[in-house]
Amino acid sequence: MERMAGVFWTGGCAAVAVLLVAGIVALVVTAHRRERERREHWRQWAARYGWTFAERPEITWTDRVPGRNRRGVRFALTGTVHGRPVCVAEYAYTETHSSTGADGNQTTTTHTHTYVVCSVWLRRSFPALAVGPRHAFSKLGRALFGSDTYATGHEEFDRQWRVAAAAPGQQALVGPTLIAAHLAGAVPSWSVRGAELVTYRRGRLEDAALVPSLVTPLITVADLLEQGR
Repeated sequence: MERMAGVFWTGGCAAVAVLLVAGIVALVVTAHRRERERREHWRQWAARYGWTFAERPEITWTDRVPGRNRRGVRFALTGTVHGRPVCVAEYAYTETHSSTGADGNQTTTTHTHTYVVCSVWLRRSFPALAVGPRHAFSKLGRALFGSDTYATGHEEFDRQWRVAAAAPGQQALVGPTLIAAHLAGAVPSWSVRGAELVTYRRGRLEDAALVPSLVTPLITVADLLEQGR
């Protein structure tokens, strides 16, 4: 009887293991199928509206986004909005963390961060310049030590936003109208290098109807930069 119970127990464990593996395989297959369908949806959307769809394209801005993953662009859509060449891409990078427990066993976890990155090509080149929100340490440093090298002189803007430039004085390229647009929440964080203006935000490319709204605020930045406003 004990031998039979052992056989049933072993067989039951094996059956459970098989079911678990089968379930995992089914989930992986389903996820891959949905991803193929999602990309095919974007390919068809691009063809319908005169845009170009490309998988794993080589992109120049990957060193200006989180993770700096040169191979992180999953796919990209390029087209024209308000007369300007634009690109909307899905980008990702993966972080791996290892930790050792009290029992000496090591555990490794991974987390993938996904972003939508938009870029707009300008009509002329600019020096490397970026505007982003101040975080806690930046705000603390400013409170303790005063304005940094690239302060614009606009107190409220400099309190909320930080300019990074290639050389002192180039923060003047961020004009008063662009400063006001940042304070009003009408434009996103951005960086420019040469003639390529870039912004990004967390998430995936899901809703095609949102593509213009992703690009239009960055085009506002492009217009104000070129006009010196």
